[in-house]
Amino acid sequence: MSSLQELQDKVADLQKQNEILGMENEMLADYLQRDAERTNGLEDTDEALSDLPSSPMDKGKKAAKGGRQGQQRRQLPTTLSLEERFRIANQEMEALTKDIAQTKLTSDQNLDILKALMEETDIRIAEVKRDAYEFRRDIVVGAENPRTGKTVAEKVLKYMEDKLTQKDMQINKLLMKNQAYKVAIKKAEAQLKSKAETGDDLQYIDFHQLQIENSQFVKRIEEANQELMELKRRAGRTVKILNNMKKKLSSLTAEAKFLEDEIKERKAMLAKTEHDIVKVVEEKEAARKEHKKLRAQSRQSPEMPQVVDYVSQKAEAYELEAQKRNWERKVELAETAAKRIRQAVKNGTQLPGR
Repeated sequence: MSSLQELQDKVADLQKQNEILGMENEMLADYLQRDAERTNGLEDTDEALSDLPSSPMDKGKKAAKGGRQGQQRRQLPTTLSLEERFRIANQEMEALTKDIAQTKLTSDQNLDILKALMEETDIRIAEVKRDAYEFRRDIVVGAENPRTGKTVAEKVLKYMEDKLTQKDMQINKLLMKNQAYKVAIKKAEAQLKSKAETGDDLQYIDFHQLQIENSQFVKRIEEANQELMELKRRAGRTVKILNNMKKKLSSLTAEAKFLEDEIKERKAMLAKTEHDIVKVVEEKEAARKEHKKLRAQSRQSPEMPQVVDYVSQKAEAYELEAQKRNWERKVELAETAAKRIRQAVKNGTQLPGR
């Protein structure tokens, strides 16, 4: 049991050593590849890689091969010293640090680009919503004929022409900017060509000065980009506020139109009422004049009956009519009673004869 445990421990130690050697070989391969890229010594790198084994198995194979070949070639070193390993590890760590920093810088730039694209997308979405709102306001609602309910073709054509004119103006503006950029590029190329022809080589100081200017320009460009993004955000908020104001304006316009219609209706009713008042006043004035005329005529001819006499006679006539109706009712009742008496008498005379 003890010998089996010792063998297992040895196997575990060998596996651990193999893992360490594999990691060292990978690091050495990366180092040699980087060094080959810097020095363009690919052949030397391949030769060095062929001389250095990547695992203990390779060591065994090379040892067996060397035993077969004997003294045909000289044995080369197959291990690295601790200082060489430390130097390679430090260089690889520095290279990895630079790669991480470059990747982080690239990721930050990509993130800024994506943020700018998202903001531009939001602005374009707001512009599309604004165009849709203007189309609905000017064409769907504004160009509708209130009598027929159909859209007026002239307004639609005018709307399309205005939009095409705006697009043409934007295209011309972009073409002018593109032409200006082309002129600036040609000017810079001409300056570079003239410097190359005159043989003005950049000295270290000039190169350092250009690096400083480049860093300053990069900083200015970043500030300008941040300012541009801030302006885009403000423009987006302004467009949103403008759309809300337009909605409020449309609702207030509809309410104002309703109030104007109601005011017109009230004014029409008021005019009609004033006309009726004037008509009643005229009728009253005409009746007053007629009454005055009748009173004057009654004063001139005293033989004519007075109004009081007419009223009293009319009242007497009503009373006589009422009395007449009462007497007619009494006569009807008396006739009914007489008929009953006659019927009773008749019945009384016939009963003894039977």
